[in-house]
Amino acid sequence: MEPTEHAGRLDIRRAWLGEDESALVPARAAKHRLAEHVRRLIDATCQLDVGDSGYAGDGTDPAYAELVDSLAREAADLADRIAALPRIPRDEVDGRNSSQARRMDSLLVERSTINGRSNPLSPPVRMFADGDLLRAEAYFTAPYEGPPGRVHGAWVAACFDEILGCAQGASGAFGFTGTLTVTMRRATPLYTKITYEAGCEKRDGRKITAWGKCYANGELTAEASGIFVIPLWAEKSGKADTPPEDAA
Repeated sequence: MEPTEHAGRLDIRRAWLGEDESALVPARAAKHRLAEHVRRLIDATCQLDVGDSGYAGDGTDPAYAELVDSLAREAADLADRIAALPRIPRDEVDGRNSSQARRMDSLLVERSTINGRSNPLSPPVRMFADGDLLRAEAYFTAPYEGPPGRVHGAWVAACFDEILGCAQGASGAFGFTGTLTVTMRRATPLYTKITYEAGCEKRDGRKITAWGKCYANGELTAEASGIFVIPLWAEKSGKADTPPEDAA
């Protein structure tokens, strides 16, 4: 089976797997482009060299300071313009029933901090179904840096949490993360395509065990195992085999 970005209705992992961009309404495809440009803005801002007094690129230069400040004003104006547009309902902020959100906006492939196409904080990680296996790719830039030139360990762990969370779906059910064990084999580099493979090892009652590995340039950089627990309410209601965004 060739890896695919999307999956049929019967594949319960579909909450993490993307739809064909050409099949999306124009505004959603445009939102994905906006999110990508905001990612670039985050990366560029993170790496902006404003200099320091006594060093090359003296940060006391008034003209350069004004240039950077003008960029800050432009960013503030853009943020205000976007904030004035209709927003997805959120109980915590708007006091509106979040279940009224459009189905696409509830999918993890849209909102996740790991692989959300509409979330500029996500690297993003792209996930692909390959039979019962799950494969993924990521490309980490400066905002995800820990040790110089290397991905922060917290991001390494967070990506495994999401990837194994999807991979467990091959068991036919979903649970919440109970334990996640991550072993760092070597540093994961920035500006390098990182590939992942993950799968479901077994299901034992309400417990689902999953595993994952990630590679850079063909070398293993980290691996993980996790136990996911199906909540009692999901098991009793028959929603254990329902993607998280449907489990109301």
